[in-house]
Amino acid sequence: MSAYQAIVNLSVPRVGDPNRETDLVMAGETIDMTDDMAALFLPPRKAFPMIRSVKDSGEPLPQFHPKQLSGIAINQRTGKRIGNPGVPENARPDPPGSSQVTVLEPPEASEPQPGSENAPPPEQDALDIPPRAARAAKPPARRGS
Repeated sequence: MSAYQAIVNLSVPRVGDPNRETDLVMAGETIDMTDDMAALFLPPRKAFPMIRSVKDSGEPLPQFHPKQLSGIAINQRTGKRIGNPGVPENARPDPPGSSQVTVLEPPEASEPQPGSENAPPPEQDALDIPPRAARAAKPPARRGS
């Protein structure tokens, strides 16, 4: 068994567990595992190494964006990566102006201002909705008659 340091959060299977449960290993923690089990977290099984030897633990942990780790599939027969995560090579660029966020007013502007609760109501109040013709034609049913 050798000591390894987790570069990202991992679910490490328990050896010989009949229920096939796993243990959570947080990034930066040290774990002892066999070389066969360590191979599950290294290329060619994974696109990026997810563990490193404890000898290299003096260096800072490399930073991976989550998008780099998701959506990666490795062909078990050939050991090559299937597909590439991220934007496809032949993707069209966004049209101008479509990738911007426009804020028209701060959120506080839609909240009532101090003293506005006592202001008179606006000139036009809510309009009454006239009843449907079917309801207007029938008189309401009376109880007990």
